[in-house]
Amino acid sequence: MDDSLLIRKFCSDGDGEAAAELLGKYERALYQFIWQMLHHSQDCEDAMQETFSKALCALPRYREENHFKSWLFRIGRNEAISVIRRRRRTVIVESPEERPEADPLIDSQPAVSEVMEQRERLQALDQAISQLPEKEREVVAMRTQGELPFKEIAEIVGAPIGTVLARMHAAKKRLKSLLNTELGR
Repeated sequence: MDDSLLIRKFCSDGDGEAAAELLGKYERALYQFIWQMLHHSQDCEDAMQETFSKALCALPRYREENHFKSWLFRIGRNEAISVIRRRRRTVIVESPEERPEADPLIDSQPAVSEVMEQRERLQALDQAISQLPEKEREVVAMRTQGELPFKEIAEIVGAPIGTVLARMHAAKKRLKSLLNTELGR
């Protein structure tokens, strides 16, 4: 169902199922985006819960000229930043196999060596992303995990689109260098 219709059903009729469907559409991408910022599953779950709670409370004031997904991701971003500030601690990086979304979707049973190699590459990528400066890391997360267009990312972070593109370019160069070092290439 269309986002605007789900929003109207929730706001006018109090339809909880419409709200659940609306938020459910973006739950996985939002979790992955927040994960890229926090690298800690409990923090991600806390941030997700707060994001959804704040979104539901603010939904009656939502202006339809905004893209709902961008609006929701902005709330998620702000909540993740709040978690970082509130906890003021070193980010603990979980290994990819500890995350619920880390299981690769593979049609056939791969060889054990292939699975191990893939996990090693995912772990190296997660480690490299976590070493990026915060502003680059959030652009990478919104683009890859949230699948947001650069224009919407620019709106969310409050920066010109050229700045967002420059951050992505810098992040790609930095990731390439980090991964080459990490994987010994």
